[in-house]
Amino acid sequence: MGLCLIAAMSLPNLGGILLAAAGLGFVIFVHELGHFAVARMCGVKCEKFMVGFDFWGLKFSRKWGETEYGIGVFPLGGYVKMLGQDDDPSKSMEQLEASQVAADSEFAKEITGPDGKTRIVDRRSYQAKSVPQRMAIISAGVIMNIIFAYVFAFIAFGIGVEYAPCVVSQTAPGAPAWQAGLEAGDEIVQIGDRERPGFEHLMAGVSLGDLENGVKFRVLRAATGEVEELILKPKRKEGDTAKIGVTSPLSNFIVNDKEGLQKLMERESLPPVAAGDEIIAINGEPISSYRDLASQLALNASEPIDVTVRRKATSSSEAEGDSTESEVTFSVPAQPARRLGLVMTMGPIFGIQQGSPAEAAGLKPGDKITAIDGQSIGAASSGEPGIDPLALPELLAESQTTVTLSVLRADAGENAEPESVQVTPRKVTWIETPVGPDSPMPLPALGIAYEVEPTVAAIVSGGPAESAGIQPGDKIRAVTITRPASGDEEARTGSKTVIGDGPGAYAWPSIHIAVQRLKEGSEVVLTLDRSGAEKEVEARISPDKSPDAFVVERQLTALLQPPLRMREVTSISDQAWHAWDRTQFSLTTVVRFVRKIFANQVPTNKLGGPLQILNMSYTVASHDLASFLLFLTLLSANLAVLNFLPIPVLDGGHMVFLAYEGITGKPANEKLMVGLQVVGMLLLLSLMIYVTRNDIMSMFFKQAL
Repeated sequence: MGLCLIAAMSLPNLGGILLAAAGLGFVIFVHELGHFAVARMCGVKCEKFMVGFDFWGLKFSRKWGETEYGIGVFPLGGYVKMLGQDDDPSKSMEQLEASQVAADSEFAKEITGPDGKTRIVDRRSYQAKSVPQRMAIISAGVIMNIIFAYVFAFIAFGIGVEYAPCVVSQTAPGAPAWQAGLEAGDEIVQIGDRERPGFEHLMAGVSLGDLENGVKFRVLRAATGEVEELILKPKRKEGDTAKIGVTSPLSNFIVNDKEGLQKLMERESLPPVAAGDEIIAINGEPISSYRDLASQLALNASEPIDVTVRRKATSSSEAEGDSTESEVTFSVPAQPARRLGLVMTMGPIFGIQQGSPAEAAGLKPGDKITAIDGQSIGAASSGEPGIDPLALPELLAESQTTVTLSVLRADAGENAEPESVQVTPRKVTWIETPVGPDSPMPLPALGIAYEVEPTVAAIVSGGPAESAGIQPGDKIRAVTITRPASGDEEARTGSKTVIGDGPGAYAWPSIHIAVQRLKEGSEVVLTLDRSGAEKEVEARISPDKSPDAFVVERQLTALLQPPLRMREVTSISDQAWHAWDRTQFSLTTVVRFVRKIFANQVPTNKLGGPLQILNMSYTVASHDLASFLLFLTLLSANLAVLNFLPIPVLDGGHMVFLAYEGITGKPANEKLMVGLQVVGMLLLLSLMIYVTRNDIMSMFFKQAL
């Protein structure tokens, strides 16, 4: 009774492994303890209490009194074996006969079996108990999980719970949050009725929210300090959960993971930061948040910058808490953008930002910009390269001079001529890049997001694409990236990434971003459809560095940790309230998640299985105890809700059979129960295979980009 799957993995932190295993085992233990305790209170003889399954007798056990207590070597769950009870209804008669006693026994009790015949059984058997007693026994495991979900949360808030607030660092171009004009530093202070939400509340509130009517938000604007009320309608794409397009929050602190940071710096050419550094100035300008940092990076993209950090230098007597702080300044050069020597085909406008220059100029989604101040975008009429669509953000980033756009309107006829539209770009003081595999390209100076079609419009003379033999008109169908050897690692070739519009496919702007993050010496292999060619053509390109385009982030933002705050607990009653709030949130989130799966709002590929449970357990166990206890709250809530679903084999299925018996006065038909049990078992096995497949795909077969 109860399901929690565990699989072996090679993990580097033994303490994290042991804590994760102990926590998962304890969640199973308390579930079975609920069944056991209530069964004993109802006078049922319990023959076994097992954590883990003892298939083929493989177990560590000892018998005290009439009960054998043990740990099975297959840690897939646990069970309590009661006299006269078996989860397999086909064995109900066998169990009934095994619990029979002589009529003159002190334990004798007369009952009616599933076959309608009267039998004398041991009154300590499960089947000798009334329907309410058996219901109490079956439901006790779920109740214990709910109780201990609360206990875990109560202890966690007593220790101190950190959370990441819903502070915007970046929005996904074209997404609802981007269209509403949310900026770096804006904070979502209320989601629906929940005040002071953490980022986990935002993810649940959006993915499980009302897609038709939208989700209510209150946003504290960083620029004005005023609170604004918004209703954003989450957008869901096939195979994904609904989103509003807000990325994970970032701070001006470097991640405090020394081991992880060291490994990353060994593989990549990164600035000389240290774990836990606080970035306090760029070129002497004070930095107090990610918003400040992003602004300085955007304003100085083409120049070297001096980065000043506040660094903690801990002495050898760290145990006594002796530490000093120092300020360290180092120079970070500009990072030239990598180019493939391709000029791609400009696509239509995907979205318009509210309050933007583009909105003021009357641009609309579906319009297509064909030229800027007479310069063609893509290929010129002569066939020579025009402006690369991917270069538009840099071209207009620092310009506040009115430009003339040639715009082919979305509703124009087939032979219509482009219109001239005057627009004045705004100064860009933030970081805005494609987010996600299918993201359009942002043009923040105008407030638009536009598509870039994966068709080559022109080739840059002398560039890598020309050397690789790529031709105008080639359509890019897939990309494969080969990364060079690094340290002890050998050269690695990623999987082939499909380019296009379908589920799982990447849009060209995401490839552009991936190329910027490549290590020196990487190669990009393009799979092309070429007019007149009988089969696909492959072209191998080594990206070169652009002399006039630069990567704004300079790899700094990849090293930043989220801003963290502490949930303030002022008293025991406040601690109890926070614990109940977290328990209630965990339970309702699981219930809503299940409902949204059946409503087709949450795709089944988001279901996690045993490997994901293990991975998450280890990750949070290695972080801190409070985070791990809150994870156990969620896991215990999951176990409670899922175990009470009305599926035969699970506790909820047993409750349905007992409810039928209570209403009709006799057990359900044995053949019907066996049939439903088989169906339920097949459903669970199919689900287990499917979620394990999801785990394997997400953990071991991620796409190269």
